[in-house]
Amino acid sequence: RPRVLVVDDEASIRDLLSKTLALADYDVDVAPDGRVALERMRLFRYDLLITDLKMPGMDGLAVIHEARRLHDKLPVIIITAFSTEDSAIEATNLGVSGYLTKPFKVPKVLSVAARALGE
Repeated sequence: RPRVLVVDDEASIRDLLSKTLALADYDVDVAPDGRVALERMRLFRYDLLITDLKMPGMDGLAVIHEARRLHDKLPVIIITAFSTEDSAIEATNLGVSGYLTKPFKVPKVLSVAARALGE
């Protein structure tokens, strides 16, 4: 089963994604911020990272930069309510597998996750 790390400062989003992905047969861990996410990535190997962009402390782009140092081929999906052209361009430059804007539809998350994992 693919192991997924969901990083979002909103508990409702973490819960929704965690439940949705678990029902789709993924092993899911969650983190409320970038610092906790990086601690988890140092302890465990993940097959997919799903991260919010705008979070207090370390933002999603910083999380992606650090995650790539730990695991350079890690597929990443960004979920954000604050999409800007600059963040979309930087995400593309970082080679993210998906870029979803909130509010999102659950089937879309599942299809993007499956595609990112090559399923």
